[in-house]
Amino acid sequence: SYSEYVGLLKFGWGSLLIDPELKDKKVLLDEHKIESTPGGTLFEYFYQKNDLQSFRELLRNLNFKAVELSRGTVSISDNEYFNLISKFSTDFKVFSEVGFKSPELSDQMSPSDWIRSCQLSLDAGAEMVILEARESGTAGIVDQDGMIKTPLLTHLVSTLGLDSILFEAPVKSMQAHLINLFGTDVNLGNISLQSILPLQALRRRLRSDTLLTSLMSA
Repeated sequence: SYSEYVGLLKFGWGSLLIDPELKDKKVLLDEHKIESTPGGTLFEYFYQKNDLQSFRELLRNLNFKAVELSRGTVSISDNEYFNLISKFSTDFKVFSEVGFKSPELSDQMSPSDWIRSCQLSLDAGAEMVILEARESGTAGIVDQDGMIKTPLLTHLVSTLGLDSILFEAPVKSMQAHLINLFGTDVNLGNISLQSILPLQALRRRLRSDTLLTSLMSA
């Protein structure tokens, strides 16, 4: 019943390898025309095993049309990552995650590092870049003190365009901040199933956190 509020569902981590209900969930998603993708960690898992062919076969066997690629844990050079995105984008819609899962490493990235990594992904054929924040909202676009890197985000949006970016925003404070900053149609991800309706209320200005936000796309 909440399908109209969900544009993309991600099977987090490498969970689809161990989820006994995966096929039933995938059929349900396909019936409701909800796009789905494995998490980027699964790509890194197969990359580390040097077995991306098995990863491709898994995607095809489960009828995935989209895939998330990332290098937030496993080190992959720019040239190789560019080539991987290019190859996968011939068969799948590619979402490329940018930023490290380590707060320390993410905080070492300069604005130019973020821009370069995002632009590399888009130039290689990624449909959209996903800005890392982890499930806890404590890394990537959030610093080690828990502060959202707002100047960085506004710089990224002004350079790349809002439609090219999906912000991971697992907690309400981040969701409200990004809606107030970029408008009610901002792309938000890493949303738990329990947060679908509360997030929609934020988008519709039905909660105090966003009540005064002007509708940019009204």
